[in-house]
Amino acid sequence: MNESTAIATKEPLFTKGPKLFVIDARNRVERRYLLDWLHASVGEDGPDEPINWISLPISDERVLLRLKELARKLDAAPETLVIPVRIAWRIPDFEKSRAMKIRHALFGDPRTPGSFRARTILLRNKRRAQCLTGRPATIGDLRERFNRQNPLATQGEETTEFAGFVVRQASLVLDIEERGLRGRRYKVPRFVSESLRTSTKFRTAMTKLAADLDKPETALYEEAGKYMKELVARPSALFIDMKARLDRFMLSQGYEDEVIFDRNELNQLRQTMRDHPTLLLFTHKTYIDGVTPTDLAYQNDLPMLHVFGGINLDFFGLGFVLRRAGTIFIRRSFEDKPVYKLVLRHYVSYLLEKRFPMTWAFEGTRSRLGKLMPPRYGLLKYVLDSANVNDIENVHIIPVVTSFDLIRDVEEYASEQTGRVKKAESLSWFVGYLRSLREPMGKVYVDFGKPVIVKKAPKPDDRIGLSKIAFEVAVEANRATPLTLTSLMCLSMLGTAPRAMTADELQAIINFFVKWAKERNIRFSDDLTKQSLEDIQNVIDTLVNNGLFVCYDQGSSTVYTIQPEKHPLASYYRNSIIHHFLDKAIIELSLLKAREDQSKNAAEVFWAETDRLRDLFKFEFFYPPKEEYRENLKAELTRACPDWEMKLQKGGVLLKSLTNRFQPLVGHAVFLPFVESYTVVLDILSRLKPGQTIDQKNCVDMALKEGRQAYMLRLITSEASIGKILFENGFKMAASQDLTGETTEETIAKRKALLRKFRALSRRMEKSRLEVLSLADKIFE
Repeated sequence: MNESTAIATKEPLFTKGPKLFVIDARNRVERRYLLDWLHASVGEDGPDEPINWISLPISDERVLLRLKELARKLDAAPETLVIPVRIAWRIPDFEKSRAMKIRHALFGDPRTPGSFRARTILLRNKRRAQCLTGRPATIGDLRERFNRQNPLATQGEETTEFAGFVVRQASLVLDIEERGLRGRRYKVPRFVSESLRTSTKFRTAMTKLAADLDKPETALYEEAGKYMKELVARPSALFIDMKARLDRFMLSQGYEDEVIFDRNELNQLRQTMRDHPTLLLFTHKTYIDGVTPTDLAYQNDLPMLHVFGGINLDFFGLGFVLRRAGTIFIRRSFEDKPVYKLVLRHYVSYLLEKRFPMTWAFEGTRSRLGKLMPPRYGLLKYVLDSANVNDIENVHIIPVVTSFDLIRDVEEYASEQTGRVKKAESLSWFVGYLRSLREPMGKVYVDFGKPVIVKKAPKPDDRIGLSKIAFEVAVEANRATPLTLTSLMCLSMLGTAPRAMTADELQAIINFFVKWAKERNIRFSDDLTKQSLEDIQNVIDTLVNNGLFVCYDQGSSTVYTIQPEKHPLASYYRNSIIHHFLDKAIIELSLLKAREDQSKNAAEVFWAETDRLRDLFKFEFFYPPKEEYRENLKAELTRACPDWEMKLQKGGVLLKSLTNRFQPLVGHAVFLPFVESYTVVLDILSRLKPGQTIDQKNCVDMALKEGRQAYMLRLITSEASIGKILFENGFKMAASQDLTGETTEETIAKRKALLRKFRALSRRMEKSRLEVLSLADKIFE
């Protein structure tokens, strides 16, 4: 017995009674082969007896299906069993290596051959044509299900709509059978637009919208059809494979082939995606970190991820391929397009309900600073609104964090932050970008955060509920972000700049940070293993060859440093992990404040400063609620010095002893760019005359010039402190203190007072740096 017949005999096809075979055949060759197989395998009274069948090219999305004949056959007795059948065309040995050939793209997918190709395949090897039967159902059961899902279907439309429903059900059960052969990576939605148009909820919403806009429904349905064509992804196996090959190509150009991840985390993700509607929100530092979730899903046979992308990437060539591989292109603005919003909402709801996982950049755009940027609520709001309106519960939101030893885009970010206009994307730009990835850049690491479970989505007007969910996702994303060797090196080198360091000194301080991170259950990447740390010289050499570090070997020892013009680049890698050191940095700077102000109670000064720093930099970091924030600081103090409360209460010389328990100090390394950039903004505001105003854009433009001058005068110490986003956040901070708007004598005084406090904070950071350098010999031992 051949394999096809073996599969058929496992299905309950041999029960007595009437049957209707729905044959999914794209051409005459497939139809003839399936009919021969049916006659030979499941004839009622022998192979020569006629069978009841109808053939439709269900899986050929290019063809408009003619359903009148099917509708006529569905008027048969309710107990008639509807049995869908299809051929699954196999590619020899494809499942072993998943090696897609160039000829597949040039001559078409051999899994969907045309008549001539199908005939040729059958002549050479019939085993490549595997006949499948989907799970059968009676006409009565199908009609009952249809009536339950489509109560608004009119009498005139009901017949053809029922036939369309049966076709969609046939496609679904055949796809399930085919995935048993090919894998879950090819789990994709079919007939999405048709399903939306016939959905009761969609129809009700369209009727209401037509009344609200005072427009005929037919006009709205025509408009909705255009938006469906633009929005709805139409994935196919060939393009999923092509996209997977492109993903692999992009990740392997400058990075090692193997992406590092925790297999236990991936298995948990697999279970979550099977049981719940799932959103994978990835942190966005480079163009290629968007491909790591899809690459991992494909390589590990997880369901295909629907990727939300900006409409700017829907250009000739690439847009066509990505849409056929599951990308959903979203317009940047559509507030004035109610039909577009309605289509998007119901499309998303469809994907959630059917448990097709979705992914997009949590921050909405690439982080130009390295640290996690504030989330963009747009897509998250539409997804959760869809879940709320359609009563979809237990949506699991999983942060995905991709970390890199080196990032190709960092030089571009540094240039953009000085005011250069970003180059528009195009096909030639994309090709150039791929070429630029060829330089060796180390490894890629992927970490999955703890799921944020939305049991019941907030109401559409509940912005507080939405922001709480986004905040939870951001916190979990930060927790999942690992320390990497490159980021720790940059933190260490910038913390001691302009002093250079030897390889042994770098290794010593990084060993300290690794031990420190283990005690706090902070993640760190696989490049921070004992073996890799013993071979740290290889990583240093990579950073020297990349131009980030400079090596000087003309003296008695070889030393390494970061040139001042490279500080913005190194700052990017440092910023990716500084949230892990935030509590430590705030404690250090607050202790230095308490040491300065001897006239007041040290504990009161200390705690007041921790609250002030939290408030001043609320646009840069994600803080827990105030009570939890203070408890975290106390826990950090206890780990460093069990008798901290006594030392803080008594003050005096004990404060110096308490500060030393936090060596090596990192407060200056964490806060330097933010303090210096905010100082530039406050200086501009302080020089305004009464009656003058300045908006954010003009303030930022002026700050880019004033910041450059301040650096040349060494009023600020690093070029990393000159950046558009830093100045924008500095302006927001000033606005939160009611220091923007029209200038008055009162606001001038307040601006200057805050400016003095920031300059004092700069001096404390310099003191922190000097204390590290004074103890360098002991710290680096």
